[in-house]
Amino acid sequence: MNSCPFQRARSPEQKAERRAQILEAAAMFFAEQRFDAISLAAIARQSGVTKAALYRYFPSKEALFLALYLNELDDMVVAPLAQGEPLWAAISELLIGRPLFCRLTSILHTVLEHNLDEPQAREFKQALLAQFVHLAGRLENEFGLEGDQAIRFLMQTQQSVIGCWAVSQPAPVVAAVIDAPPLDVFQVVFADALRSQLRALQAAL
Repeated sequence: MNSCPFQRARSPEQKAERRAQILEAAAMFFAEQRFDAISLAAIARQSGVTKAALYRYFPSKEALFLALYLNELDDMVVAPLAQGEPLWAAISELLIGRPLFCRLTSILHTVLEHNLDEPQAREFKQALLAQFVHLAGRLENEFGLEGDQAIRFLMQTQQSVIGCWAVSQPAPVVAAVIDAPPLDVFQVVFADALRSQLRALQAAL
C-alpha cells in the first residue's frame, strides 16, 4: 500500500501524473482480480490519494476502467505492426501481446459501459470511434484495405476478442473439469482461437 501522505495535485502536470498513478493502480489490481472484486478504496490507497480525491478524476469505477481501456487503445493504435505478415497475423500478434486490453475488451459491453449517463457514453463512444478511424487508416495504408473494409474488420475483430477471451477463461471449477480427456475438447487457447477467427475474417473480406 502506498503510505505517502496525500497532497492535492494543483498544476496540470501534477494532475496528469496523479491520474496516471490511479490508472496504473487500477491496471495492477485488474491483472489479479475480477472487476467486481476491485474496490475504488483499494485503488485510491495504492495510488496515494483519498477516495474522495479519486472521484475528482473518475466519477465511477466504470469510468475509471473505461479510461484505462482508452489508454490501452491509444498505445495499441500507434504500435508497430509485424512487417511481411498478412493482416490477420499482424493484428492477432498485436492483440495477443496486450492481455490487459483484451481482458478489458471482454467486459466492455456487459460491464464497463453500464452505469454511464448519456454525456459520458457519448464522450466514450466518440473517443472510441476516433481511434477506430485512426487504426482503420493504418490498415488502408499498410494492408490495402478500403475504408469500409477496414472499419468492418476492426468491428469484427473486437467481437472476436470478446468471444475468444470469454471461452478461453473458464471458471476455476470448470477449468479443473475440462483438464483431462474426454472433456479437454472444451479447452480453448485464446491465442490459437483468435488467430483462427481473424484469418477467417480476412478471408471473408
